[in-house]
Amino acid sequence: MPIILPQGLPVKAVLDQENIFTMSEQRAMHQDIRPIHVAIVNLMPNKEETELQLLRMLSNTALQVRFDLIRTKSYISKHTEESYLNRFYKTFEEIKDQRYDAMIVTGAPVERMRYEEVLYWDELSEILDFAQRNVYSTLFICWAAQAALYHYYGIEKQNLDQKLFGVFEYPVLHKGVLFKGFDDTFWSPQSRCSTIRREDVEKIPDLVIWAERPDTGVNVVTTKDNRLIFISGHWEYDESTLLCEFERDLKKGLAPNLPVGYFIDDEPEKGVRVRWRMAANLFYSNWLNYCVYQETPYDLNLLARKKVAKFGGSSLASGKQFTKVRDIVFSSYDRNIIVVSAPGKRFEEDNKVTDLLVEFYNLQKELNRDDITEEEIEVLSLQRDQVLQITANRFHEIAADLFLDFKIKQTIDDVMADLMDMSARDEILSRGEYLNAKIMAEYLEYEFIDAKDLIFFEEQGGLDKHKTYDAIQEKLGQVSRAVVPGFYGTDHQGLIKTFERGGSDISGSIIASALRSEVYENWTDVDGVMTEDPAKNKDAMKIERMTYEELMMLARGGAQVYHPDAISPLMEVGIPIIIKNTNNPNADGTLVSHAKKIGG
Repeated sequence: MPIILPQGLPVKAVLDQENIFTMSEQRAMHQDIRPIHVAIVNLMPNKEETELQLLRMLSNTALQVRFDLIRTKSYISKHTEESYLNRFYKTFEEIKDQRYDAMIVTGAPVERMRYEEVLYWDELSEILDFAQRNVYSTLFICWAAQAALYHYYGIEKQNLDQKLFGVFEYPVLHKGVLFKGFDDTFWSPQSRCSTIRREDVEKIPDLVIWAERPDTGVNVVTTKDNRLIFISGHWEYDESTLLCEFERDLKKGLAPNLPVGYFIDDEPEKGVRVRWRMAANLFYSNWLNYCVYQETPYDLNLLARKKVAKFGGSSLASGKQFTKVRDIVFSSYDRNIIVVSAPGKRFEEDNKVTDLLVEFYNLQKELNRDDITEEEIEVLSLQRDQVLQITANRFHEIAADLFLDFKIKQTIDDVMADLMDMSARDEILSRGEYLNAKIMAEYLEYEFIDAKDLIFFEEQGGLDKHKTYDAIQEKLGQVSRAVVPGFYGTDHQGLIKTFERGGSDISGSIIASALRSEVYENWTDVDGVMTEDPAKNKDAMKIERMTYEELMMLARGGAQVYHPDAISPLMEVGIPIIIKNTNNPNADGTLVSHAKKIGG
């Protein structure tokens, strides 16, 4: 399949000579195929040379590939004409609202500098954050790989005494889709003044080392899901790239070492031994096919992997607890979908708001009896009004403690007034979550999305999964940050319907599953799942890691830490659950997944 080129891109002539199939954008538009959309962030001084090298790599696939060339706005290249950049390149500002199947970020000749000293570091940091949210799989090359490992994981590069220069042989340490069809070893060009040590990478559980040598450091590292791929070498290099670099350094009087393993018999006059091209072509083909094409959703609007966090009633019982939740939410930029319960107990003798609403409903029901007497109306009305006032006070106290403006206080009063006209149990009980979500959205300055527009039930009472997932993907997939009330949705007649008590767990799990969330966080008032009830046994221990099946067994056995019906939506798609304590956010919590051990 072809590479789709913008009109007039100079490298087209070279690609045509090399029999690489290219196509104009106009012709591609008339084909009923969605091409892979790749962003190339080109940080190299010689833009055209790097473009050509990477487009050769991208052409080694049966897939149609469209690409955008991206440059930094905060640093203007001195080696490429501004008119060329304006014509063929975009800045981050121009693409920040787009989504891509894949991205390549090139190296740059700034290895000796501290990252923060690089003129475009802030802009590159924005691009790296963008890649996590808006790109399915990103390939980082040489310095960009080091920079990304530093940005995402805090791994420091190590400067070398001498430039690492040449073509090196690496053993394949793991068999997987990226190295499908590889021999036991492969060759890779290297040209860099710094490295990443194996022992530093091994400290990060999410990273896998695919190729490494003690004398060069790691060469290929990925996240476990292959969404981020870090390559220290330059598979894209042409036959003459290292030669030109060697001759350039000679002319500068730098006395460079002969590139290792590059010249035949290490004698420049005998020419270059090219032995990395087969591995390079195969690697890029594997990446585009198995890590991008086979995994990327057809609708790129579903690319951004959001983090869904649900906070229970004890986490939201007071203004003080709201403040803790805010600090937790803002401690991670990707904690962007928040699901909330109604306020729980502040102290042992306190009432949960949902219990107050149950009491209100029961009194309302009694007042609607046909045989009710005048005396009963007077007594029950007084009791109902008292319950309503206690409920209103709970929300007003939270809003006052958070210094929220008149608008949210008016919303509380409006809901309390509406309750007086409600008779349906589910609608009345749902108002606790509704109001708490309204307050939280105002407090965080997030968008409020009503659960009635996301969660739908069939006539028989079960979840209408197809309609629900479509609504969640459409509405939450389009917003960057939102608060959603848990516990309820809409029945087949358009009326409010609740899950059973504890149903906010279910709401959060369904939303996380529909969005293919990176993780589902369940924040409560314990450090995780315990071996026993800590109230009954002070020696109870926290379970660090468990399987979905084990959590399901505990939940069905009566453990209150998690609703059993909230496990299946996440288990079906393999989204990990982390159960953590709002009052002790630095504790690791309990991780629930398919396997107890990483890599298991």
